[in-house]
Amino acid sequence: MKTYGRRTAATAAVCAMMGALALGGTMAYLTDNEAHVNTFTVGKVQIDLQEPGWDPGDGEELVPNERLDKDPKIENTGTNLAYVFAEVKIPARDVVTAGADGTKKASAVQDLFTYGTVKLEEEKEIYTAGGINEGWSLLRSDQAKTDGSYSTYLFGYSRPLAKGEETPGVFDQVKLINLVEGQLDSQSLEIPVKGYAIQAETNGDGQTTIEGVEIENPELLTEEEMKAVYAVFAGQNSTFADLTDVEDGLKEADTSGEKDLSGGSITR
Repeated sequence: MKTYGRRTAATAAVCAMMGALALGGTMAYLTDNEAHVNTFTVGKVQIDLQEPGWDPGDGEELVPNERLDKDPKIENTGTNLAYVFAEVKIPARDVVTAGADGTKKASAVQDLFTYGTVKLEEEKEIYTAGGINEGWSLLRSDQAKTDGSYSTYLFGYSRPLAKGEETPGVFDQVKLINLVEGQLDSQSLEIPVKGYAIQAETNGDGQTTIEGVEIENPELLTEEEMKAVYAVFAGQNSTFADLTDVEDGLKEADTSGEKDLSGGSITR
């Protein structure tokens, strides 16, 4: 009986201690955790300037009024939407030309080439001097004033280009003016073409993110909107010539690629 009593007392003490631990102990709660890692990729604005119709052999031994295929176009090879521009420089000389009837005209500083479009009418090619293809607008024309200089023509494309998209050619051909013989024999001439691009992303309201530029329809810019966008692009570049007196206040921008009359890259 005594032994039984001692066992009963020990059991009661253990139960009391377990009860005290249960009352005074800490619960082990079930837990979990999860994390999300967001990856951001920085966009890229990049273009490729092409002239698919140009044949380098066509630029040799030119004759007055000869037309050459030259169709500068721009492809968006980057990742972001981009508005694009093209700049074309036409060499100018103080030369004598002849009219359609062969009559000589007075010597004057003038472009040696015209640019234009070609349309097929009744199986005949019709060249329109000064013509440009759909979507392009002439934003600036800075005419050469001295012998040996260049006239500069700035064109803007009205629609933004997505990755992999390309513009039509700014124009289709260039044409040598009707020079009187003996003035430029064996001289090398260049027609530099440059391509420019600027980001064309829009915000949730459909407005462009280009600060300070109000655009009614980002998918189809007006001529004035193209000028405003180009002005922002020009302002971000640090290698401009001092052309503050240029018409409309547009400056000449840095180049992302340029080609000469023979289709080769120009060494800067």
